Amino acid sequence: MTARASLRRAAGAAAAVALVGALAACTPSTTVNASSDQSRTVQVSATGQAEAVPDAARASLTVEVTDPTSAQQAQADAAQATSAVLDALTKAGVADADVATQGVSVSPQYNYTDGGQQLIGYRAAQTIEVTLRDLTTAGSILDSVVSAGGNTVRVDSFSTFVVDPTEAAKAARAQAVKIAQAQAQQYADLLGFTLGDVMTVAESTNTVGPPPIAYAEDSAASAEKVPTPIEPGTTEISVTLDISWAIK
Repeated sequence: MTARASLRRAAGAAAAVALVGALAACTPSTTVNASSDQSRTVQVSATGQAEAVPDAARASLTVEVTDPTSAQQAQADAAQATSAVLDALTKAGVADADVATQGVSVSPQYNYTDGGQQLIGYRAAQTIEVTLRDLTTAGSILDSVVSAGGNTVRVDSFSTFVVDPTEAAKAARAQAVKIAQAQAQQYADLLGFTLGDVMTVAESTNTVGPPPIAYAEDSAASAEKVPTPIEPGTTEISVTLDISWAIK
């Protein structure tokens, strides 16, 4: 991005994942396979779930400027406003690696009527994605961005996420194993066979966080406001295991 000399790095500390939810599981499914040249197996699919508190966020920011006569002027004004936004992010401690340009555009704007189209000016826009690694300061950082960019900037989207879901995934995995074992043993008891060794294990993981939220700010009044509050909500981590046992 030509309007910016460099983004100065400041270390952001990632908060530890907080496991808060109870564990749950979906209804397992079971398949019994038999073959003339292979040992018979019983296969169980089970899902364990855990909830974790998000500790970081991603925001998509767009700087948009129009000029009635000049595409070059619109682009120059957008570059200047974007530089002000980037400076605000730097001052807030956002690291270089956590700011990425997503798009740059310049286009003519028309007013369409029954008689045809009329050129009414030019629009220039730059979109950047920002990762905010400390959710406790995310609201104040967004406020500073809107204050720096004024009426030219908007926050298109804002979504939270868990930086390190390892602990939640471990808990969900343990729950899935427990349920799979119980179900496999139940089938063995009901159908009159004995479980042997575990033959195969396959895993899939899914993360479902709070839905992205829109952000709106009245830049003229932002200086009089307290920092925008950000509520993290919870993120659901689920682990699905397909486990097969030999049938003795």
